[in-house]
Amino acid sequence: MNMIVRAALFFAILICLNCEPLRTQAPNEAGNGSDNAPHIEQIDIDKELQKEVNTLESRLEFVENTLQNFQNNYNALKENFNGLKTNYNQATMRIQQLENLTHQTVMDLHDQSSKYFTLESINSNLQKTVDNTNVRLDDKTSALWTEISNVTEEVVSISGMTNRSFDILRNKNVLLENKFQEISNNQSNIVSTLNQIKFPGPQKNKLVVFVAQLSREILISTNKIIVFDKNQLNEGRGFDPHTGVFTATARGIYTFSASIESTNCDVRGAIYRNNEQFAHIAGHFVDREGALGSATSYVHLDEGDRVWVQWMGELNGRVGHVQSQFAGHLLHEMDI
Repeated sequence: MNMIVRAALFFAILICLNCEPLRTQAPNEAGNGSDNAPHIEQIDIDKELQKEVNTLESRLEFVENTLQNFQNNYNALKENFNGLKTNYNQATMRIQQLENLTHQTVMDLHDQSSKYFTLESINSNLQKTVDNTNVRLDDKTSALWTEISNVTEEVVSISGMTNRSFDILRNKNVLLENKFQEISNNQSNIVSTLNQIKFPGPQKNKLVVFVAQLSREILISTNKIIVFDKNQLNEGRGFDPHTGVFTATARGIYTFSASIESTNCDVRGAIYRNNEQFAHIAGHFVDREGALGSATSYVHLDEGDRVWVQWMGELNGRVGHVQSQFAGHLLHEMDI
């Protein structure tokens, strides 16, 4: 629409400009006026044309603004219409859903009514059954009370025999307790006698033996010492439960054994003497059963040598406390 208005204005200006030669030529043909008259008249015509052009441009701008406002109003009305149309469609769908729901509710009410009448019939039948059952229960209750009276008499008779049996068992229990106390006393005497016996021959080896376990499951990193923090036995005080390291208190031949239980990966470990591995421990992980590896070895230690168990497996290995154990003892003490 703007293009059409601008084209109309352009053609109007061209028509006005085409009329200019006719206006300048008319005075010359008549032979009236001086040479400056056409020039002055031309200036006036140009001014008039300019005014008309300005007027047309103003009207054109007004028309353009009016058209723009109309276009904006049209777009707004169109959007409102689309919104109303959408709301109408939604309302129509909602009405249809409500109609369907109403129909379904009516059908459900019919079903509930049918079920209600059915339940009423069942309830009537149940009431009749209960009445008949109460009659039979009354008869059975009388018979049951008669049986209870008979059983009570039998229980009283059995109770007398049971009391006599309890007395006999109590006497036997006293005899067993006395016998057990006598055996315990004899055992204590035997142990005391054995402790007083002097065995012939030189007693060369000192007693060095330890057994250590884990008090709980631990999470351990690769190449870390497994700290068995629970002492089962520690004669000679060679094992340190705070570090998991055994320190030899005598020079000689020792035997060491270790078992490692893992709950999340394969077992990879070793028994070390002074940073030197002398026994390897391995076990394959089985789902839900975990992994278990163990090793036993013999080694010569000098006094002050250190022995420990080291984890060589995955970064975050879980070592279980049920079957994991570290043990060792001095087999033969050697002269320095």
